[in-house]
Amino acid sequence: MNIQETLKNSFQIWNKLNENEKSELISASKVINFKKNEMLQSRDASCLGLIILKKGIIRAYLASDAGKEITLYKLLENDICLFSAGCIMKDINFDINLICEEDVELILIPTEKYNQILEKSTVISNYASDILSSRFSDTIWILEQFVFHSLDKRVANYLIEHIDDDNNLRITHEKIANELGSAREVISRMLKYFENESLIKLERNNIKVINLKKLNKVAES
Repeated sequence: MNIQETLKNSFQIWNKLNENEKSELISASKVINFKKNEMLQSRDASCLGLIILKKGIIRAYLASDAGKEITLYKLLENDICLFSAGCIMKDINFDINLICEEDVELILIPTEKYNQILEKSTVISNYASDILSSRFSDTIWILEQFVFHSLDKRVANYLIEHIDDDNNLRITHEKIANELGSAREVISRMLKYFENESLIKLERNNIKVINLKKLNKVAES
């Protein structure tokens, strides 16, 4: 598959572009190959530009200084990656790592060229914004799952440790958030999840544990 065919398959707006816009995208593109386990981007490297995957799988992930990782998403054939061009997004700073899970063949539009194309084409610029918005939503969902998975035990333990003899805890969601180093909205979602699972009953400024045995299982899981 040549560059034009890949761009056509990847850009859903391809038929809406004029011939000059198509020509600029094609001329700015170059094919690059990477080996399995090779890093495409890390926090210490400058951003590449727009990536369009022709073959293989690329994993995008965050890594802590301690080496803990969380996968944000994976790029498959014809997927577009804009976070690899994050350095030209004003007021946004990403430390996203990209690694090849298989041998990879991709199309790269270097940052400088990509920026020039965006400035000239409103259609491409709007499309890029749509892709970025969708990817943000996916990423935030993953991060929420990561946070909730580790937070459920902390919240369960907190409730168990602070309920009175009648299994009540008179406290606001904001107070729990402050003590656990989280956000009130996150704590509220977690408590609502517990309520939906019939672990607790939420009342005004009060939390009543109605299934302590099941709550203990969450805390110990």
